[in-house]
Amino acid sequence: MRKLELSVFHTVLRDIYTPKTSHGKGRLISLGSGLMTAIYNVFITGIFYTGFLTMYGISITGAGIVAYIPAIASCFSVFSSMILERIKRRKPILLAAKVFFYALYILATTLMPQFVLDPDARLGWFVVILFVAHAVYALFSPGFTPWFYRFYPQDNTRRTRYIVLNQIFTSIMSSAILLLSGFLADAVSGSPVQEQLILGLRYFAFVLVLVDVWMQGCAKEYPYPDAPRVRFREIFTLPFRYRKFLMCILFMFSWSYISNLNSSVWSYHLLNHMHFSYTLINTMSVAYTVILILTTRFWQRALRRFSWIKTFGIAMLLWMPTEILFFFMTQHTTYLYVPLCIWQNVILVGLNISYANVLYMNLPEENSTAHIAFYSIGTNLFTFLGMLTGTYVSGITGDTPMLLLGMEVYSVQFTTLMRAAAFLGVGLFLVKKWRLFTREQDIAEVEAQDALAAQRRAAGRRWRLGRR
Repeated sequence: MRKLELSVFHTVLRDIYTPKTSHGKGRLISLGSGLMTAIYNVFITGIFYTGFLTMYGISITGAGIVAYIPAIASCFSVFSSMILERIKRRKPILLAAKVFFYALYILATTLMPQFVLDPDARLGWFVVILFVAHAVYALFSPGFTPWFYRFYPQDNTRRTRYIVLNQIFTSIMSSAILLLSGFLADAVSGSPVQEQLILGLRYFAFVLVLVDVWMQGCAKEYPYPDAPRVRFREIFTLPFRYRKFLMCILFMFSWSYISNLNSSVWSYHLLNHMHFSYTLINTMSVAYTVILILTTRFWQRALRRFSWIKTFGIAMLLWMPTEILFFFMTQHTTYLYVPLCIWQNVILVGLNISYANVLYMNLPEENSTAHIAFYSIGTNLFTFLGMLTGTYVSGITGDTPMLLLGMEVYSVQFTTLMRAAAFLGVGLFLVKKWRLFTREQDIAEVEAQDALAAQRRAAGRRWRLGRR
């Protein structure tokens, strides 16, 4: 039985990632790039990024400000379609822009604190460097989507497999690196070696960026469809001609706001208020990989049964109670952290798999760069608004707790209640109105599944009545 499963798995891998075709090779390169990105992101984002900022005296409010600067600068993507539509062969300029971005994002921000000693001045320079890096990259980064989207399988079954396999492999890689690096950070905690380790990992991350760029450069770039030149105002009007695409985009805007209500400050809260170790926080992130492998089949069946959007809505409703419980997590109830993280990881698998296809479900081929620019502008704007809201709420008491219901509560914890309310409202809407977002052929598939399920239930009832 195990040999049969391995044989089937090998067949699926060969079908999706075969290097014998240009599309299969493109998917293989996309996987390799995803693995490389998963590794270097461990060292330059999340808990290590928070630790890097904390090293140089950045407060919880400062961390929030640094986090939402990229969202503001990324609004420059409004000009990307007007630039990219003029370029027939975009690969070289896209790769050069990526190297420029990470040179500023990693190298410049790592070197700057060595010359600027005042924490307020450092914060100012962080803002300037990050703004320039993201503003320039925003002009070109939307070009990666139509380039690599050509490698996506067209049918739902193979597309789901491709998305799931990419997530499994990249999650395994990032988890292994995250766990090892977190253990090393805790082993040297409190000593100057910890700071040197964090800095060294950032330099290593830039080397991996260069490897990632080289890999992407090996992917074939197909000719882009000829389309009328897009005028500036059309970036904001074209998406309104495609109703279901617009619905998907509006949903993604709302999700960008909700998911970022405390993304910029929650890791700071866990590290500095709850005094959790790097290893504990990273272990909960690593647990996602194990849960992803164990629950993938369940969520794939859910996607076939309910559609991409309805599955996401169901997952949101299942996630909602954990946000309420996190509000009650204090230094005296830290035992809540592990079980809540495990449950969130189970739900996160469904959220990630279903969300990965939302942009592409109804993406028009004509003027796709303009549509992606509209998506990029909106998601970054709402990401900024979410972070701004979270930073404002977190800054009400900052690093000072308040007494509430006999508990010491930090204002950052109120963002979890805000998220819970948003999860409930949006989740219910997606479950009830999923057809507004879904392609007609996918609706037909879901209705066929409903009819089959109804037939099975009817047959079961007849069998039980017959036994009586």
